[in-house]
Amino acid sequence: MPSFKGEIAPLTYAVVAPALLSSQYLAVALAFEAAGSGLVYDAGFWLLPLRRLALLPGLSAWAAAIAFAFSLAVAWGLALLSYRRASKSGFGYMIAALAIVPGIQIAAVAVLALMPIRSARADSKPEAGVDIPHVVQGVVAGIAIIVFAVLLSAVMFGAYGWGLFVMTPFLVGLSTGYLANRRVTVPSGRSQAIVMAAAALGTLALIMVALEGLVCILLASPLGVLAASAGGAVGRSAALRRHRGGQPLMSIALLPAVFALEAAVPPAIPIAMKEGVDIAAPPSAVWQALTSSDPIAAPAGLIERVGLAYPLRGRLFGEGVGAVRLGEFSTGTARERITVWVPGRRLAFIVLTQPPVMREMSPYRRVHAPHLSGYFETTSASFDLATLPGGGTRLTASTAHMLRMDPVLYWEPMARWAIHVNVLRVLKDIGLKAKAYSAANNTGGRKSP
Repeated sequence: MPSFKGEIAPLTYAVVAPALLSSQYLAVALAFEAAGSGLVYDAGFWLLPLRRLALLPGLSAWAAAIAFAFSLAVAWGLALLSYRRASKSGFGYMIAALAIVPGIQIAAVAVLALMPIRSARADSKPEAGVDIPHVVQGVVAGIAIIVFAVLLSAVMFGAYGWGLFVMTPFLVGLSTGYLANRRVTVPSGRSQAIVMAAAALGTLALIMVALEGLVCILLASPLGVLAASAGGAVGRSAALRRHRGGQPLMSIALLPAVFALEAAVPPAIPIAMKEGVDIAAPPSAVWQALTSSDPIAAPAGLIERVGLAYPLRGRLFGEGVGAVRLGEFSTGTARERITVWVPGRRLAFIVLTQPPVMREMSPYRRVHAPHLSGYFETTSASFDLATLPGGGTRLTASTAHMLRMDPVLYWEPMARWAIHVNVLRVLKDIGLKAKAYSAANNTGGRKSP
């Protein structure tokens, strides 16, 4: 990634960097205008503009993916410009690191634009080769940063956001790339391999100390690899310029402040889903299947293999509004309360408590990962039955959820996919049961729910 080499003048930076920042606000405003939705220009919008896209009604997975790719492109551009601007002054690398973090980047860009020019000391170029002690030092530093960041962000602050998933791997790459190239010039490809080794060993350390499981790491790895690769290019470029005092490494000191800020302004993105299925059975049979306590027979498929929670069966205790429903999942039991009870027409409930969203793959029985509870929740669900011509039934399931993890445009499509798969499996199972109940009733037999 040679684009991180070189310098950029203050005036050029003062024009291009704000233009990149403004593109985020323009993109959000145009998206809301195209969707015919009103956009509220409050403090949340100005601090975290792209998070608002997740609030667009009916946002598809493709649209979310495109929006997230755009946000990464903006972050990449700001990182490139900001580190080249810091190189022009010979300092300011701590501030340049903040240019990729939403909520702080406006202030970071303003400070960088106003910094005076002071050439960094340039000694003779390092010799080509590999300095094993410094490579080991870089790898160890990368491992330490990952473990420290998870302990501080997830365990202490309870924050899962840009700081943990983007800035942390970026700084891992920066530190490893800088230290590995500080005394000798490591070829670019080999330098990137060292960065990836540090990131891999750091994530392995999280598994070994039971801070994370394999599934969560795999889900976050595409984002982490991109950020670490960019950071590795920045660190190598800074080392080749022979900046003194390890100034690029000082960016690590900003992590606690970023985590604290994200904990103070956590995301809370509502996700509403609706799925429907036509069943060749009357509403009475569908209602019987809907309120049945028989287990779901169909296999969960990929959801089960990756350890995400999936429903096993629902058990009703009583009838009518106020009755208790227990939803048994692969990870535990959800306690629910009936809010609407219209036999043959509508059933609705709210979720009072719910089990962890996934079962982590780990050598340990218990994993101390806060994200397993509280960061994705189902708040309510309803089932509507409508009679179709010919005596069949249209069964529609509506569910409401809350996502509390950033970047929301990265995590929301995954959440929607998991919801879609689980709800569709439940609807198909109800359809099979309803057909069996209808056949039993028509032949004079009796099928106990």
